[in-house]
Amino acid sequence: MQSKIVTNSSNVLNSYNKVLVTNHGNIFSYFRINIPFPCECIGGEFLGHVFEYTTKKGDTYDLITNNYYVSLTSFELLKKFNSYDPNHIPAKAKVNVTVNCSCGNSQISKDYGLFVTYPLRSMDTLEKIANESKLDEGLIQNFNPNVNFSRGSGIVFIPGRDKNGEYVPLYPRTGFAKGAAVGIWIAGVFGLLLFVICIYVKYFQKKEEEKTILPQISKVLSTQDASGSGEYETSGSSGYGTGSAVGLTGIMVAKSTEFSYQELAKAINNFSLDNKIGQGGFGAVYYAEL
Repeated sequence: MQSKIVTNSSNVLNSYNKVLVTNHGNIFSYFRINIPFPCECIGGEFLGHVFEYTTKKGDTYDLITNNYYVSLTSFELLKKFNSYDPNHIPAKAKVNVTVNCSCGNSQISKDYGLFVTYPLRSMDTLEKIANESKLDEGLIQNFNPNVNFSRGSGIVFIPGRDKNGEYVPLYPRTGFAKGAAVGIWIAGVFGLLLFVICIYVKYFQKKEEEKTILPQISKVLSTQDASGSGEYETSGSSGYGTGSAVGLTGIMVAKSTEFSYQELAKAINNFSLDNKIGQGGFGAVYYAEL
């Protein structure tokens, strides 16, 4: 008894079929046996495994489906993953036989992570399968919603035991599953990036507001100074206004205007960070309307 899927085929198959296999190579007729195989993601669409079958003269998709693979696969899957004429397959051709599988459902139970792909036969019922597997009928039905177990065709997924006769949990019993840990790490990094972006956006929004406010102040004060009253001086110029704003640089500020500490503190909400617009060599800079 050899298999292309597992190494040391006889020993492995015996370990998964201790009740059915009496000794190496001897199996009761018409009994089911469990053959372990990897459950993989096929094309990003579903879980399954692709077996390779070498055809004989006269083989068809129907023969492969119903006789050789006892309904573990389907005509539709053979047609999807092969390009042969379903009724005229050349001898010694390599046919991809896709068998569906399952790794469980955490919303139903986390106690089961190894499943048997079970082809239904005419004599099968939910009660019979539950008795043979020693599992609750409701549990099996939940893993196979809306399935009629008495229909005599198709496949269902039943929690299976490992080579030691134990049910394998969906996640390791110690610590997080790898997928969960990776998911948490990615969420943490995403959260950090989002936090940094929010700070960045808020900072530059405030800067843009400052750029809008300061030119408006400059424009208003420059207009007032055009009267030549000498009431205002230019920050960065060496003299007073002379009736024209031409040649003046910087922001026009009121001359000789002083405010008390209490007035300043009140205007900027007691030096609130909301009013802070920058930091210079001489200290913090705040914005206020006086």
